[in-house]
Amino acid sequence: MRRAVERISAIIMATALCGPAAARAVAVSYAAEDFSVNVGLLLRAGHYYTFAEPNKKNMDRSSFGVTEAELATFGHVFKKVSYNLSVGSFSYVREAWAAVDLPGGFSAKIGEQFVPFGVEATTPEAYLTCSTRTESSYNIGRGRDLGLRFDYHRASNDWPYEVGGAAGVYNNADRNYDCLVDGAWRVYGTPAPGVRTLEAGCSFYYGKEIRPIEIGQLVDGYYYFSAPRLGFDVSYEAGPFNVAAEYMQYLIRQYYVGTPPGSREHLFKDDYYRGYFATIGYLFPLPYKYANSIRPYARYEHFKPAVIRRGRVAENNYTGGFSTFFFDRVLMFRADYTRKIEEENRTTNDRIASEFQLMF
Repeated sequence: MRRAVERISAIIMATALCGPAAARAVAVSYAAEDFSVNVGLLLRAGHYYTFAEPNKKNMDRSSFGVTEAELATFGHVFKKVSYNLSVGSFSYVREAWAAVDLPGGFSAKIGEQFVPFGVEATTPEAYLTCSTRTESSYNIGRGRDLGLRFDYHRASNDWPYEVGGAAGVYNNADRNYDCLVDGAWRVYGTPAPGVRTLEAGCSFYYGKEIRPIEIGQLVDGYYYFSAPRLGFDVSYEAGPFNVAAEYMQYLIRQYYVGTPPGSREHLFKDDYYRGYFATIGYLFPLPYKYANSIRPYARYEHFKPAVIRRGRVAENNYTGGFSTFFFDRVLMFRADYTRKIEEENRTTNDRIASEFQLMF
């Protein structure tokens, strides 16, 4: 066990020391007047330690691992058409889309892509502030799906505001029932004239799901239920200082809760997933040639799951840590600590993460 840990540690250190030079050596980029192609790589590896409940040390978990491995190719065709194909863990398609610029500040994108719902939930893995997404973004955000979306953005020097939005339809294929078409949109803008670093947004997602009504081991029919989601976000930057906050909710309407003994009557109930979080950070430049900057950050989150998931209770998460960037952000080292407190069971599942990220 000790030798295995030492070997993994050596691999991580070798990646940290040799990764930037290797990245610059193997980076592939070709550009012509009407065509360009680039090859990018994302690797993240580190040590993760999770504390269990007090007096249960045998349940603590410690592990080394590669948490991100992504190979991507991207570029443009005929100047107004861009494309992206990325493969996660070198085994499955993470994104595969083509986009075209349209007149009047509009654009269209088709393929496997982020659903326009939320901000952190649509942030690529390489640019997350903390080592993990929030529970709200993970459980309520829609992430990526196959669909068609249209974007709009307007900003000019002679207009004091900046506005934008995105709307799309998606096939909801991850439900493993029928391919029902869902819709999503997000609008955002600068509420204060001339303050382009203050942004507020609103997101909405609407879809239907099909679920079986089960009695024992038998299926006694199927039913549809709507599952709308709503989100609000605000962010502000002032030089190296930045703060962001987001609220999300997910309505589980008419989900099946059981059948009374001796009866064939089906009981249904409504409930919500709800969550909100706030993140604050400050970027300090470093006076070194290869170490560019260091960014301390802190995050608070409250998350309440729907009772449809038994055993889940409301929780509060407190995260603090820092990121250090090297070689023009080709290499990043990040370490943070998360204090997780469940409101009802009063248990703790604290987590310490320290990881290197290589990206080019």
